[in-house]
Amino acid sequence: MWVLLLAFVIRLLAVIFSQGFIHSDDHFDTISVAWDWLHGGLWGDDGNLRWKHEPADTIGRFPLYTLFLLAQMKICQWLGIASLAGMMYFIRLVHALISLLPVWAAFRIVKLSTHSERWGIVAGLITACHFALPFLGVRNLIEVVGGSLWIVAVWYLYRYLDERRLGWIYLAGLMTGLAWMIRFQIAFAALPIPLLLWWEERRLGPAVRYAAAVAAMLVLSGLTDSMLLGRFAGSTLTTLAFKNGLGALYETIPLLYPLLLVGLLVPPISIVLPFLTFRPSFIRAHRILFWSSTTFVAFHWIHANQQERFIFPILPAFVVLGVLSIWHFKEKQLIGSGWPTWFKWSAGVSGALNVVLLFFFTFAYGHKGMIEPLKWFERNDPTAHVLFFQPEVWCWAPIEYAGNGIVRTYVKSWEDVAKLPVSQQGKTAFDYVVVYPKTDSSLQPYLDSLTARLGPLEPFFEVSPSYYDQTLHLLNPRHNDNFAAFVFRSAAAAQTSSAP
Repeated sequence: MWVLLLAFVIRLLAVIFSQGFIHSDDHFDTISVAWDWLHGGLWGDDGNLRWKHEPADTIGRFPLYTLFLLAQMKICQWLGIASLAGMMYFIRLVHALISLLPVWAAFRIVKLSTHSERWGIVAGLITACHFALPFLGVRNLIEVVGGSLWIVAVWYLYRYLDERRLGWIYLAGLMTGLAWMIRFQIAFAALPIPLLLWWEERRLGPAVRYAAAVAAMLVLSGLTDSMLLGRFAGSTLTTLAFKNGLGALYETIPLLYPLLLVGLLVPPISIVLPFLTFRPSFIRAHRILFWSSTTFVAFHWIHANQQERFIFPILPAFVVLGVLSIWHFKEKQLIGSGWPTWFKWSAGVSGALNVVLLFFFTFAYGHKGMIEPLKWFERNDPTAHVLFFQPEVWCWAPIEYAGNGIVRTYVKSWEDVAKLPVSQQGKTAFDYVVVYPKTDSSLQPYLDSLTARLGPLEPFFEVSPSYYDQTLHLLNPRHNDNFAAFVFRSAAAAQTSSAP
């Protein structure tokens, strides 16, 4: 309980301070859709579920998770919270509670496997204090939520192998199906499970029961699609058709996922772990956890479309694998009677680095410059006409943070500048202009172009990039903008508004 309490306290800090979003899916394919349903209703003209401007037969995400977000927003409305910024504290809190599942499951799996509460506490503490897990755990990423459910399914499988009670097999299958509903690619981790159960038991019964439980959940999801999307398993079929022909969307490096795991499990100890994990004696002792985790990585690795966030669902499983491999290494007395100096040094350096990273990420604000101006509009001028000027910064404004009242115009390329009105008059006037320069030296040329078209603009306020955004920008300025925001106002707006 005290391990869970510690995990919750760290995640509570993340609830408060880890604001914003880190990937586009973190907002635009989750929160944005739920917000649209909250204010515009669920159903389209064809009687099926809306997904913004997409017709129901093109929806490639099973809508359970987004409906879950909608339910949270409705609770916030009932509590009198109308702004998205206010709702996000509640939503992050709910996700923080979900992210406690890996802490609990890691403790249980390791304790059961080692017959040692001390080693279970070690696993729980690492999962509780791992630098990335609180930060990711409060996000609206289906990869993270799906992974939290998957490690619980693994725990149920361990319980079955220990007790041989069929109830655990059914629970494992049902939880696997639920995780699959949230994150489709969990199927890659579940794929070898029936074969592994058959291998462990030398009979088909448990494998068939597990597969049947998973299949029941898939049928349930298919029927849900029938009711919401008008086609049985519509979201699944759309996803399969889309993924089948999908090429690389981003430039990535060779060995992306293995290197990501080494980084996420914190070097230098993470460099040691593969030598412990890939031992035949360890693999035989933990076939289900090992092969499900490595199969998940392998399938992602061979697919053309590789993205960093795709590794998130399997991260808790690899944390458990790492702890179990260290215990196995010591239990087999492969390191002698005590901990060797190299191991203590590696663990100590990794532990210290993890603490630094934990502090950095727990208080991180993603896309701060994209959000803070919108929050100001929502509080102070909710019906303003706003121009977002970002000809070299490609990111849509998370407009929901401004409520539903502002009128917005985008300049996403230099070609769009010619479409701006020559002067600000009447309905064409912009109350505010939010400028996102690509570099510090870009701001003045941007202003010259704007004033040539719109007339004089007065500086109003600016939002400096968060240290998180600034760090990513410094690491890779080509792909990561710092999202520094400069807000200007027209002469008319200057007479009625004041800076924050």
